[in-house]
Amino acid sequence: MGEALNIIDTAIRSGIFQTFTRLLEGSNLERELRSGTSYTLFAPADIAFAYIPSETLNQLIQAERNEILADVLGYHAVPEKILVSQLKNLLRAKTVYGDYLIVNNTYELRIAGARLLQTDIEARNGVIHAIDRLLLPASAASSASA
Repeated sequence: MGEALNIIDTAIRSGIFQTFTRLLEGSNLERELRSGTSYTLFAPADIAFAYIPSETLNQLIQAERNEILADVLGYHAVPEKILVSQLKNLLRAKTVYGDYLIVNNTYELRIAGARLLQTDIEARNGVIHAIDRLLLPASAASSASA
C-alpha cells in the first residue's frame, strides 16, 4: 500500500463525495485540506444533495464571488483531527468558518443535526466523517433563502 492520501484526494477516491468535492474545487479550503495541517472534514455524501433544491445548490455554486460558498465550506472543516471516539465526548467543535458545530450524542451521534453515515475515513492529514446533509452557517442559510 502506498503513501496515505490527503483529505481531498481521499474524499475523491472514496467516490461518495463527488458533489462536495466539486464545490471545494479551487477554494482556499481545498488548498488547506491538501496541506500538512490536520483537519476533520464533515463531508456531505452525494445523497445529501438530493434533498437540496436545485436553485439553492446553483446559488451556492455561483456564490463564490460573494464568499457565501467559502463560509459554507469552512463550516464543514475543523482544524484538528477528531476521530468518532473523541467526538462522542465533545459538546462542540470550532470550524474553519469560526462558528461551532454542536455535537449531540443523546440518542445517536449527530453533528449540527446531521447524521453520521460513515466515520473515521483516515487521510494523511486528518479524517473525514460522511454526513447526511449540507451544513449551513446562519449567514449562508439566510442568504441562500433570500
